[in-house]
Amino acid sequence: MRRTVVLGLMCALALAGLTGCSVPIEGVVGVRLDADGRLVGVFDWCRGKAGADTIILYLGLNDGGVADEVIQLERDPARSAHTAEEVVLLDPAAGWQTKLAPPSLDDSQLYSLRAWNENPGAVKDFPFRISELRGHTGSAAILTKQWAAGEPGGFVADFHTPEEFARYADTVCDD
Repeated sequence: MRRTVVLGLMCALALAGLTGCSVPIEGVVGVRLDADGRLVGVFDWCRGKAGADTIILYLGLNDGGVADEVIQLERDPARSAHTAEEVVLLDPAAGWQTKLAPPSLDDSQLYSLRAWNENPGAVKDFPFRISELRGHTGSAAILTKQWAAGEPGGFVADFHTPEEFARYADTVCDD
């Protein structure tokens, strides 16, 4: 019986992979450091889409994929979802439950920050290193990256003000 269930799950996963099924992109993520040097996830969900229910920081891979979970946050059911918000990952504000978190993060490690809403839609994510954020402070400190074939590493980095980040989110949501 167990073998049949496992085989059924494997077939379903293979079919999903072959048909190109994927979670729809319903928002964007950026990252920045706060005044205390803590990593902050910046999220902007498309109009009419609920905010994040789950936020996970993964060890990243050079190809944009992910490996192990490093941090996992779940929104408290009593907390309403926000269309745009910033979350300090190692010390989230009230309304977030920490399911997994290390004592610190490594500046040189490659990470990928992902979030899902209740639909289940996801944010458009990218690989980054915390060291990329060092030295970027002030209003133009939100890092995003776009895939660009032919570029070294495949991604091109941009730093945005909060207003520019909101406009960037609008372009992703309009695609």
